[in-house]
Amino acid sequence: MAEELGAAAVRVVLAPNASPMTLDGTRTYLVGTERVVVIDPGPADPAHLDAVAEEIGDGVVVGVVVTHGHPDHSAGAAAMAARWGVAARSAAGGGLEAGDRIETDAGELVVVATPGHTPDHVAFHLPAAGAVFCGDLMMGGMETALVAAPEGDLGAYLASLARVRSLAPRVIYPGHGEPFTDPAAAIDAYVRHREERERQVVAALAAGADSPEAIVAAVYGEGLPSPLRRQAARAVVAYLEHLERTGRIRRADGGRWVCV
Repeated sequence: MAEELGAAAVRVVLAPNASPMTLDGTRTYLVGTERVVVIDPGPADPAHLDAVAEEIGDGVVVGVVVTHGHPDHSAGAAAMAARWGVAARSAAGGGLEAGDRIETDAGELVVVATPGHTPDHVAFHLPAAGAVFCGDLMMGGMETALVAAPEGDLGAYLASLARVRSLAPRVIYPGHGEPFTDPAAAIDAYVRHREERERQVVAALAAGADSPEAIVAAVYGEGLPSPLRRQAARAVVAYLEHLERTGRIRRADGGRWVCV
């Protein structure tokens, strides 16, 4: 599926990999019509690669870039880059750094460091359209995105939200789900959600929860499906590590966290 978006010369092709973690699938963004940059090629699915190629048409691909190394965003990057004879670029691979600029006929894309979901996560700012392509920093239609141990860092994540806010975008295009058309309000909601979850984790510890699994039960409830429960436990560890670093909880004997 290809769709024209509100910003000039921005299109999206939806990958066929819908799941509870990817929502309706990974969104591959095409910026420009003559000089095109492909953002997040998605899975290594030949049908998806063909759909992207069809949407590009006679355009010249000048870059294939990924927001982070998770396979639902990056697995198709090498094949897509080879198809047009360009390099696949990522922060993890050393091909992208904060401040890098990539020219398209829709304007200049600027690389913005946005770690937190993963250490290598970057976003792409298109100042000409007031747009940010945020990968998994935010999830369309939701007020939270996964920040989970061992690769997630909640402090870095919150700083990345603030960095995106400072760009004053008019629209944020996430890697999954519909665009955010009121970015300031959306970022506020994301921060409030994190603050509320922190309070819930601290309350669960104070009430005697003595493991990430026990905190998950107290915070998320017993009815959470098993695959989501595993992710929630990893997310709880990220909260605990952040709360420890900020001095609100500490490690006791046996490595358990307790309230200060």
